[in-house]
Amino acid sequence: MSSTKTIETETREWPIASAPAGVLARQPMNRLFAIYMGIAALALFFPMRGPGWITLLIIHLGAIALAWGAPPVRTQIDRLRGRWPKTLEFFADWYPLLLIPLLYAELEPLNRAIYDGRYFDDLIIDWEAILFGGQPSQALAEVLPSLILSEALHAAYLSYYFIIFGPPLILYLLGKREEFREVVFTVMLVFFLHYLFFIYFPVQGPRYLFPPPGGILAEGPLYQLTHQILETGSSQGAAFPSSHVGVSFAQAAIAVRFLPRIAPLLFILATGLALGAIYGGFHYATDAVAGIILGLGGTAIAPRLRSILRGTRKRQDETRINSSL
Repeated sequence: MSSTKTIETETREWPIASAPAGVLARQPMNRLFAIYMGIAALALFFPMRGPGWITLLIIHLGAIALAWGAPPVRTQIDRLRGRWPKTLEFFADWYPLLLIPLLYAELEPLNRAIYDGRYFDDLIIDWEAILFGGQPSQALAEVLPSLILSEALHAAYLSYYFIIFGPPLILYLLGKREEFREVVFTVMLVFFLHYLFFIYFPVQGPRYLFPPPGGILAEGPLYQLTHQILETGSSQGAAFPSSHVGVSFAQAAIAVRFLPRIAPLLFILATGLALGAIYGGFHYATDAVAGIILGLGGTAIAPRLRSILRGTRKRQDETRINSSL
């Protein structure tokens, strides 16, 4: 076999002499990342973009080239692989999850580039009144002013970080790389679907418009910790649909396949998180419902989309056509 022959089962773009074993496995995630970065970057062409928009656009274009695997980029990756193979392999698997804080942080400047600080809370508040007969994000804590309940729901809300990173880490440590990559792809797809809403349909959420639950509830340490985290790292306009809720239910759903022992725990935490988001006044109830729908919907379409981005579905179709001739 010639050393320059391409690998049909991996990719038609990478010669066999330099093709890494994980190219096909990581290709769907890389392409999904590139597609998202391209769609998100369109916001930078709107007239209200900030003074640093050129830098942000260059970052997006560089990320697209890197993720899609432009020839000059592949050459540099091959060189790095020869020097730090284990480090590069680890980063290639984990970079989507590791970049979540940065991707989240840029949401506000992106939605401001389009709307210049205009948000759609008024519309969501109207939906709340129609669907729930009021404002659950304001009424729930007033109806159930229990410190124990408040702390439990805030604990569930904080479990979001375990829900994001826990299942992938477990699979990675168990050496289940294919399952790990499918989970990461699914979770990032759900993140990206939410983030596109945050860019092109920004909603602040009740936390920016109404006072938080007070009284005895404010004395809880988990209540205080949650508010400190949100005050430090929130991105304005990132409320509808709730990515906290959507990603949590997505993780719970996919855990049924790959980590069935912890799937019930994840569903309990996701449910508590959704209630906590409303009880604590962090999200409208509509945010939570839409998050569940988007999270489970993204989980349902992820396998097919991953197959398409991998190119396997096209090759399967070509095989069926050739075999019928």
